Amino acid sequence: MDKKYKNIKFSVITINYNNRKGLDSTVQSVINQTYRDFEFIVIDGDSDDGSQETLAAYHDRIDRIVSEPDEGVYDAMNKGIMLATGDYLIFMNSGDTFYDDGTLAIYDEWVDGKGDVYYGNTLGLYNSGESLNVIQPAQLTLSFWLFSSLNHQSTAIKRTLFSQYGFYDLRFKITSDWQFFMNLFFQHQCSFIYIDEFLAKYDLHGISSDSSHAVGHTRERENFIENSYPHFWHEYIALKKIRYPENKSRRLIHFEHLQQSRISYRLLKSFMDILLLFSPLKKEK
Repeated sequence: MDKKYKNIKFSVITINYNNRKGLDSTVQSVINQTYRDFEFIVIDGDSDDGSQETLAAYHDRIDRIVSEPDEGVYDAMNKGIMLATGDYLIFMNSGDTFYDDGTLAIYDEWVDGKGDVYYGNTLGLYNSGESLNVIQPAQLTLSFWLFSSLNHQSTAIKRTLFSQYGFYDLRFKITSDWQFFMNLFFQHQCSFIYIDEFLAKYDLHGISSDSSHAVGHTRERENFIENSYPHFWHEYIALKKIRYPENKSRRLIHFEHLQQSRISYRLLKSFMDILLLFSPLKKEK
C-alpha cells in the first residue's frame, strides 16, 4: 500500500479493575510503540490492588487517567470513548498488549480514514504459556458473525461511529462489542478492512473467553439474534445443528479443543506415538 501522510490520530483505551500485573504489561506495550501519534487513556474501576499506584508511576506517559467505580466492562469502555479525541479507537484492556513495538506503525500504514473498521489477527495467550493463533477472514460472512467476532484488541474503530450509532449497550455484560459490530455490518453497511498482520496478544482468560461464562455468552448472543435479527434466526439454528451436533461425544469435543492448543496437541500426538510403539497395528491376513 502506498504510504501517504494522512494525519490519522489513534486513541488507545485501556480499562482495568484489580489487575495490576496485567495493567503494567499493557501500559509498557502502549508507551513503547515506535509510532507516536496517539493518545493513551486508562479507565480504572477504583481498583484497590495497587493498580492506582502503577498508574501514578506512569502518569507522565498517559494522557488521561480516570479511576472511579463503574458498572462493568462496557461502562468503562464507554467512558473511554467519551474522552477520546482520536480518529480511530483501539481498545487494549489490561492484560492485553500490542503484538510488538511496531504495531501502531502497521495501523498507520493501512488506516487512511476511508474505512470504518480495520481489523487483523490476534495471538491468544493461556496462563500455561500456550498460545492460539486467531486468524480472521478477509471476507466477513453471516456465518462468521453468527458464531464468532472480531477481537477488539486487534481492531481500530472510527470514533464517529459511536456518536452516529450509539455506544456499547450496558444491558449486556459479555457480548456488547460483538453486537456493536453486528449492527455496523448489517444495519449500517459500514466498511470492514482486513489487515493481514498480527496486531495484538490477548488474555484468553478474559470474561468473553472464559469457559465459565460460556452459558451466559451463548444466551446473550442468541437473545440478540432472535430479537434484533429475527430473519437470521432459522439460519442460525440450522447452522448451529451442523456445527454443534447434539450427538457429538464429549471425547470428540475435548479432542477438538486440544487441537486448538499447539503444545497440548503435540503432547497428545507424542503420547499416541509412544502407545503405538507398544501396541502396533495387526497386519491384515
